Amino acid sequence: MRIAILANTLPGALPIYEELQRADSHDFVVILCPVSAGAPAREWAKHAGRLLLKSRRFKSLALLLTGKVKLLRHALDHPRSLAWLEKMKLDIGLHKTGNIYRQTTIDCFRRGILNSHIGLLPGYRGRSVMEWSVLQGGAVGISVFSIDSGIDTGERIILSEQVDISHCRSLTAAKQYLFSLDALFYRRAVALLSSNELRWKRNDLSGRRYYVMSKLFNEAAETIFSIGKN
Repeated sequence: MRIAILANTLPGALPIYEELQRADSHDFVVILCPVSAGAPAREWAKHAGRLLLKSRRFKSLALLLTGKVKLLRHALDHPRSLAWLEKMKLDIGLHKTGNIYRQTTIDCFRRGILNSHIGLLPGYRGRSVMEWSVLQGGAVGISVFSIDSGIDTGERIILSEQVDISHCRSLTAAKQYLFSLDALFYRRAVALLSSNELRWKRNDLSGRRYYVMSKLFNEAAETIFSIGKN
């Protein structure tokens, strides 16, 4: 399969690229997507600046030299970007951007765009779902699903598993730990999509959509998390 990592920065895409290299039967490309419709030269300058500031800049530079990195000159949903994506004949996109995807962009990928969501779908959609899970005494985990133009409403859940966060010292650390697992879960989801073992689960929207947790509720969730560790 031909797989694209959609990212805003090269260091952000690097862990996923390195993890996917273990599955050497696929062809990978990193597509750097502008957050705004800035000039190409300005976007390249931003990427160069981020590269110099990141601790993994040498590995990122090595990836850049492979020719596997492409920079979109326009926004993802711009007609020229869509035409270019169509020519690439991509099978799967992996989400690592702050962009919102329109259906016209998703349709450029034969099997859609996957998102690694730090909540167990369909129960927990939206924002701060890890914290809401802890506050409500629910399970914490990661779901990889095929996105649509809504908020965590994509119908097909490729992979959804509970993750143990008891070793984390705080909810902030737990959240960063879950985010750090996206590369691993993406690799596993791609493997499932490449096999005959995939039995995807339907995201029936039976759960709730959550919003950013307030400071008061966050403190309560942190207390519950700390008590649970003792």
